[in-house]
This record gives sequence, structure tokens and C-alpha cells, in this order.
Amino acid sequence: MTDKTVFWHRFFISFPYLIAITCAELMTSYYYARYGIAFHAVILFALFIHSALTTDKALSGLLMALIIVPLIRILSLSTPIAQFHYIHWFAVISIPVFIAIFACMYIQHLKSRDVALALPELKYLHIELATILAAVPVGIAEYHILKPGIIVELSFEALLMPVVIMILCTGFLEELGFRGLMQYHATRTMGFYGIVFVSAVFGVLHVGNLSVLDVLLAFSISFVFSLVVRKTGSIFGVTISHGLINIVLFLIAPHFF
Repeated sequence: MTDKTVFWHRFFISFPYLIAITCAELMTSYYYARYGIAFHAVILFALFIHSALTTDKALSGLLMALIIVPLIRILSLSTPIAQFHYIHWFAVISIPVFIAIFACMYIQHLKSRDVALALPELKYLHIELATILAAVPVGIAEYHILKPGIIVELSFEALLMPVVIMILCTGFLEELGFRGLMQYHATRTMGFYGIVFVSAVFGVLHVGNLSVLDVLLAFSISFVFSLVVRKTGSIFGVTISHGLINIVLFLIAPHFF
């Protein structure tokens, strides 16, 4: 097959999974959560079986990486939040997702540099700093879209653990999963369009916030983060930026706006 034929073959296999994930998210958010969980479970098993049966190794890697998407949603919906403080709930959810990501990397014999777990070169330092600084206005903008309530007090003692959780269990976790593992396979499978695909998947996971503006913002930030990682070969800058966005959104902005 020609390169163009291979691309369209992979696209027409991957795109229906994006549609299925979108439908599952809409079902979860606007109708019945238990049906959404069931739909995500079906998608998870379909991805697992499909990745094992396809002879296209690049596509198989992408399908396996996509498993973390329904896994995140199933865990977030099935873990009893009432048993944990809201911030600690993020940490609880992150543990099995981290295990899944590193297991996937091990099975696929990926090195840390493959998933952008590497320090950026000094010549890219200005890009990393700009990405980190942009987190503050983006976090404020997302706060004005979602308007979450106050979660913790505005003191060093109260903020220390939540800040660490936001950096590690939202920033690092999601950047390793999306801009690291998933982007590695998506760009090998579909080239530059793989970045658009990963950004769309990331945006769709924000459907549960019930705001079209937030979905568009998530897609846009994901796309920019993907370009930064593609340029620098490192997820560390976007990890800090992602964590800071959530810190401003959930921990800081509610006290001032």
C-alpha cells in the first residue's frame, strides 16, 4: 500500500473510536452515568482486542495507548468520591492510570525519550518558560468558564499537598499519557494529524464539564502543548504548565474572583 493509503486506512480505524468516546462522554454527562460506564467498558475491551489482532504495529500501539481514555473515565465514575477529599480523589484515580501507562510502555519496549521523558535542550528554554507562564491566564480563563467553588483554604499548610497532587496526578499523569505515550503513537500512525487527533480526544474528555467553551479551550491548550512537546522533545514544561492551570483553576482563583 502507498503511504496515502496507509494513512487513510489508519484514520478510518482510529476516527470511529474518537466518535465512540465522544458518544460515551455525552451519554455519561447528559443521560445516565451507568450506561456511560458500560459504553466506555465496551470501548476499552474493543481497543484491547483490536490492538492485539491488527497486523499494523503502529496502529496497534495507538489503539493500546487509547485504552487509558476509557480507563480514566471508568475510574473517575466508579470511585466513590464521598470516601475522599476532592483533591485526594485525584491521587487515588491516578494510581491505576499510572500503572496502565507504564505497563503499556513496558510491553511496547518504549524508552523514556520515546514518550518525551527527557529534559529539554537549553535552546528551547524560552519555549518552556513561555508555556509555564501562560498557565496563569489560561487557569483564570478556565475558572471564569467553570466557576468551581473553594476547595481548600488559602494557606501554605492547606495548599502544600493539593499543589503536589495537582502537579503529579493531573499535570504529569495527563501529559505522560497524552503528550507522551499517545502522541508518540499517533504521530507515528498519522503524522501531524496525530496531534490533532490526540488534542480532540483530550478535548472530548472535558465534555463532562458541560461547557462547549471549556471543551474548545481544552482542545486548544492540548494542541499547543503537543506542538511544544514535538518541538522540545520534553513533557516537563507542559507538565508544570498543566499542573499550574489546575492549581489556579481549583485552588487559587476561587479566592479572588
